[in-house]
Amino acid sequence: MAFNKVCLVGGNGNLGTILLNGLVAAGDFTVTVAKRASSKSTPGAGSSVEQITIPDDMNLAGLTDALRGQDVVIASFPLVDVNQHLRLVEAAALAGVKRFIPADFGSCDAASPNARRLLKLYRDKDLVRHKCEEIAAANPAFSWTALVCGHFFDFGFHDGLLHFDLENKTADILDDGSVRASASTLRRVAEGTVAALRRPEPTRNRTLYIQSFCRSQPEVLAALERVTGVTWTRRTIDSKAFLEEASRKLAAKYDKHTMEEIVFVLGALEADWTKEEGFAMELLGLEDEDLDQVVAEVVAGLGK
Repeated sequence: MAFNKVCLVGGNGNLGTILLNGLVAAGDFTVTVAKRASSKSTPGAGSSVEQITIPDDMNLAGLTDALRGQDVVIASFPLVDVNQHLRLVEAAALAGVKRFIPADFGSCDAASPNARRLLKLYRDKDLVRHKCEEIAAANPAFSWTALVCGHFFDFGFHDGLLHFDLENKTADILDDGSVRASASTLRRVAEGTVAALRRPEPTRNRTLYIQSFCRSQPEVLAALERVTGVTWTRRTIDSKAFLEEASRKLAAKYDKHTMEEIVFVLGALEADWTKEEGFAMELLGLEDEDLDQVVAEVVAGLGK
């Protein structure tokens, strides 16, 4: 089995843009972007990318009609409304799609009891993954692949998620800093996605774990100091107290920043994919990226 037609739902976001570029650059696929009817964005404009229109409310009938003829559907839009993602899985199966890739990606694993306990986001991701499993069990023509990549390393510097402040040269280190965690650049997520689609059978109905590297926070800090030529200020954070405080705030009132603070901790302390049965770097033909090189790219990009 080989995949030809790949449809990306959410092609203009931070990850979606990189996924789109990676799929097009691979040269293996006819790439389509699904746009909501009211959207004014033009992802892939001027390239060979095709476009289809899906209903704003993402109703099942409209999605099913729009997705007919596609071999693969990739969800790369935020998991704000889990029902939209659940309908997208169902519509893909009804439309005859062969492979579905849910919006799993980063920073944590939806299989983690701690992530599900603390955040609705990962309970929702788990629901979507179970929906994929349920439909695949009943419909052998349908399959899924979930890609889990840890923190988006390069983007995590831009939005502050990783707690490395390039402007002020400060770094927040959790506890003694001894824990290593897998993280991925956005391009690595695209590379992993393309590699998985090029290997339909060994990636069928599996959760795959990928990374750019697996390093501790002090190792990342040391790379930053080498690249910037400056000694940074290191601040130590008690992860248990930090999580308890953030959880109290989130329980009192939902706030995206507070939610991301919890994600920051979980993605730094519970994301060593090298220990997972589904660690797929060798399977996908991927090798770790060079930490110093990636950090240099990040620093140069933030300096623009």
